[in-house]
Amino acid sequence: MIWLNNSRIVAMFAVVFLHSAGLVVLYSPIGTENWWLGNIYDSFARWCVPVFVMISGALLLDTTKMEDLKSFYIKRLSKIMIPIMFWTVFFLLWVVLKKSLKGEIIEAGDITNRLLSGAPYFHLWFLYMIFFLYLFTPFFRKIISNSSRFEILVLILFTFIISALNAFIAKFELSQSSLFINWFLTYIPYFFLGYFIRTGQIHFKKPILWIVFSLSVFSTAMGCYFVTKNQGLDAGLYFYHYLSITVIPMSIAIFCLLKSWTKPIYNVQLTNKISSLTLGIYLIHPIFLEIIQYTGYGPLSYNSLISIPIASVVVFCLSLGMVWVINAIPYMRRII
Repeated sequence: MIWLNNSRIVAMFAVVFLHSAGLVVLYSPIGTENWWLGNIYDSFARWCVPVFVMISGALLLDTTKMEDLKSFYIKRLSKIMIPIMFWTVFFLLWVVLKKSLKGEIIEAGDITNRLLSGAPYFHLWFLYMIFFLYLFTPFFRKIISNSSRFEILVLILFTFIISALNAFIAKFELSQSSLFINWFLTYIPYFFLGYFIRTGQIHFKKPILWIVFSLSVFSTAMGCYFVTKNQGLDAGLYFYHYLSITVIPMSIAIFCLLKSWTKPIYNVQLTNKISSLTLGIYLIHPIFLEIIQYTGYGPLSYNSLISIPIASVVVFCLSLGMVWVINAIPYMRRII
């Protein structure tokens, strides 16, 4: 399915782009030109993770794939468990190495907290979240196979409302749960929506979808700024949440637009190959992002208008090259 492979690649680049822009948002003085550029770029790419979840739902909720529980878990969970275990250990060692180079001592409590938080490194939370979505997928398939499209749509709507409220309340600390095994629950609407969009006809015209996307990006950037100005950056980052009131419509609009992209990015063979390596790119890209930042050529090193796009392209290409090599090694390919 060409459009889904295209979507994987574009969403993966958007992840790299988002993390590059995020450095500028976090470490530039608020309201400066560089901060605004980082804010706009970051807002533009916020759909990336929701699109990854929708792609997973589009593929895994296919009711023609009704394996028994044992077959499903052996086939799917084994593919994600090895990367989770390997990269958790790798990035914990990466943290130790970085602290050692700075002359700092890593405490056992820090390692434990990283593990118990479900985020041994800032980007690995996604693997821990998607693992639990996979765990419940066989049961989600039964819901799909025994429900009408209207019933699925109602389920998606209700779960989006609950998830959006949860994101809002958690961000403003009215009530917050840190138990990472619950994260997947708030991404259920995206998971089901991916299947719903893939199997149905899109009735929205492209200009409407582009308008929704553009307004969502604008609202995300402006919302982040005004809340940050009044309540601080931590509160303003609510608008970056993948279930914020601005990112949800942005993600839905871009996924519908991606569905209409029926020609491969380059050719079918290369597009399929890069698509199959996107998980590996996701896992390894923070290393290259941190290295180029350390060498003085990262997103924070010069004008963000060009530093963020250039850094993103460089990191994406380096990560793709490294993952391509790893994939060529018989036993190593299982970690990506």
